[in-house]
Amino acid sequence: MNQNKTTKYFKYAIGEIVLVVIGILIALSINNWNENRKDHKMGIQFLKGISDDLKKDIILVDSVLQINKESFSVISSIDSVFHKKQFYNAKNFTQFFGKPDTLNFEHVFYRSTSFRPINGTYNSLIADGKTTLIKNKELFEEIQQIYNENHQRIASSYEALKSLEAKLSWAYSMEKQQWTYTDLKRAKNKKIFNDLVNFTEEKYWYSINLLRIKANSLKVISLIDNNISND
Repeated sequence: MNQNKTTKYFKYAIGEIVLVVIGILIALSINNWNENRKDHKMGIQFLKGISDDLKKDIILVDSVLQINKESFSVISSIDSVFHKKQFYNAKNFTQFFGKPDTLNFEHVFYRSTSFRPINGTYNSLIADGKTTLIKNKELFEEIQQIYNENHQRIASSYEALKSLEAKLSWAYSMEKQQWTYTDLKRAKNKKIFNDLVNFTEEKYWYSINLLRIKANSLKVISLIDNNISND
């Protein structure tokens, strides 16, 4: 009888242990499910934030491109330098050129507004070590390309613009204040025109880099939309 009782107690104890283990496993499973749901939700929030930031960047890109377009149009109306050399691919960037403003042409002496991207969401993603929340690796690589490669390239290009503008300011302070479009046109074969062409060329490459950022940003925004809609 004692042996039967011991066996029953032993079976009961094992049953209790099994129930406790099952309960713990269920609790862990529920907790993991909740954590995964939280991570998924946070990942979506990061993606939405990056998408919103990129949309704002595109608006700024378009405004800078419009400013540079004025310089390209003025210089090209005097000498179509961008259309003479094949490596400029001017035919592929017709949006860079338009009717020149012969009254307000002073912008040829100045650099455009700098493109200052909105990095807040991406920087938070990196600083908080939350990159694993972006499960789509292709998407994350595209995002990295914009914030790391594209932005560094555009920043370097803008530094070159600042340097050239400073040289123009020192060399042609009087012309910058007093010249008309006609004076600039007459100076086509002089050093000042060549210097302005070099300055405008740098704006041209800056604009091409901006177009690259815009194209990549639109691609990432589309990928984010698809990623969110498929979840």
